[in-house]
Amino acid sequence: MNDKAEQAAQEARGQVETALAGVDQPVVFGPSQGTGRAKTPPRRRWPDPSVVRKPEKGLLDRLFLFVVVPVHHLTDPIGNFFDWLLDTVTFRRKRRALHGGWGSTAGSLLAAHHTSARRFLVVGRTGLHLVYLGELGSETGWSLPREQVRGVEHLEWAGGMPRKATLRFHFTDGSWGDVAVVGQTWQQMQSQFPAAAGK
Repeated sequence: MNDKAEQAAQEARGQVETALAGVDQPVVFGPSQGTGRAKTPPRRRWPDPSVVRKPEKGLLDRLFLFVVVPVHHLTDPIGNFFDWLLDTVTFRRKRRALHGGWGSTAGSLLAAHHTSARRFLVVGRTGLHLVYLGELGSETGWSLPREQVRGVEHLEWAGGMPRKATLRFHFTDGSWGDVAVVGQTWQQMQSQFPAAAGK
């Protein structure tokens, strides 16, 4: 690792520790992103991190939100029914990036990735966290106690190696979600949890 990369890693570690100060101590962390197989979460579930500078909204932006947001709310039941229907087809279910819907634990993790902030998935001593890094600092965007993670499996068929790996996190509410972890830390991250059998 060259000096520039090592300095960037140290800065990221400092910001992650700052975001989790008084909450948890990071054990292993790495940049993460959603997979290309995941649908876009409903707009009301998009995160709004305070560490990202927000552009000024004009009249057209407000009008667009006024028209589009009610449509998102009305179409949610249709999307939930469609998800349930796809889950009944076993081979489709295995390849889906999310099981359990956006209201589940896995859904909230995937929705928390839908932001322009840099995202770091962090395994701490007591929890699993998603930390946002932006121009204005760092903050915790999503957290869960470790005991609510039932297991983790590496999806070899999802590709991306060796630069990144797709991990499927299984949670105690029966949901699962796929997250791509960039870099070599995915193996250390996976080793922090029990192995989960594929479904």
